[in-house]
Amino acid sequence: MVTSTEIKRRPVQARSQKTRTAIKDATHAVMREKGVRAVTTNAVAAHSGIKVGSIYDYFPNKEAIIAEIYEEKLAQVRRFFEAGFETIAAEHWQSQLATVIRETWAYQLSIGLDRTIVDAAYYYEALFPIAQQHARLIASNYVRLLRRLGSCWAPEQLFDLGISLYTLVNANWSYWRLTSTNDEIAIERQIAMTITLITPVLAASECRISEVSG
Repeated sequence: MVTSTEIKRRPVQARSQKTRTAIKDATHAVMREKGVRAVTTNAVAAHSGIKVGSIYDYFPNKEAIIAEIYEEKLAQVRRFFEAGFETIAAEHWQSQLATVIRETWAYQLSIGLDRTIVDAAYYYEALFPIAQQHARLIASNYVRLLRRLGSCWAPEQLFDLGISLYTLVNANWSYWRLTSTNDEIAIERQIAMTITLITPVLAASECRISEVSG
């Protein structure tokens, strides 16, 4: 049975969530227009029309706003990436993995996980644990995929490889930052290097060697 208190709470919660979202959207807009260093609660208030005092009702500081934006978008990307990995089969893994990587980049940019947010992860130390956890979860996805595709490497070895593969993502951001472009050649190079690093892990000879040495 739904109580009257619960009915009253729902509109309040909906308004609260709407305000919280407006604060995050305004913060991201300030970052895009003026850069990470320009983010202040006053700038967010001016952009959103929400009073500074009200912003502090939802977030303790600007770092907390940016951290929530960052964490939410990374979680969205992981869900998309994980779903893509489920479609990869052993017979055509190279082309299918290439497709997943390309589509993940397109999805990532479509939801606003752009260079301004990535730059914020370097600027604010509080975001580093979020980035680190994201990298570990992506690496774990590679472990599951490679074992499913027949790798005989130990899980810890595959995890270490997964971390290395994730660093190629950061290399793309660095390339775009240095060239002031979003040239897709960076993504194609990421794909080529990823496949190059994975190929020997899935080679039949690797399993035979492991079985003999074991």
